[in-house]
Amino acid sequence: MRPYYSINTDGTSSTNLQLYALKQARHYWNKLTIDYLQEKEATQDLVERCVFIVATLGLSVSQLLGQNDPAPPGGTIASPRVIWKRFVARYGVTDVTADEFDKFISIYDACRHFGVSPDGVGHVRLESLDFEATHRWYEVAHRIWLTVIKALRADPQNFIEPIDIEGFRV
Repeated sequence: MRPYYSINTDGTSSTNLQLYALKQARHYWNKLTIDYLQEKEATQDLVERCVFIVATLGLSVSQLLGQNDPAPPGGTIASPRVIWKRFVARYGVTDVTADEFDKFISIYDACRHFGVSPDGVGHVRLESLDFEATHRWYEVAHRIWLTVIKALRADPQNFIEPIDIEGFRV
């Protein structure tokens, strides 16, 4: 059986970095939600917190896909977009459209590459990232996770530890 997460280099234990990132995104989302619902206009560091949450969600999805690329191992790890296309082709998943996935990865990339860009749109790409948009991206990331875990669990060659992905729903 093949675990969907990585084995530590010492070979004695395992780690699940993608699940840890998802847990952290949920933790920070919960904290932001409490602050935002108490006093919208006074929520400190709203944009920064939204960027952190989406970046952490994207990291979890990127790691999940990178660990479970249906292509034969070898060479470099493909981009999340390429792996998602392979995943869709292999497992026939339809719960997240290619368009939704591409938009999610685009906002994740914008969060990762935040700053002044040569084309001058680096900061502009995140202007729409507010509480409501972050909530929508969280929901997309959650559906990606559900889709991937469901497909992997259907393959008897995989060992999927008992995790409650539904419990990460917002």
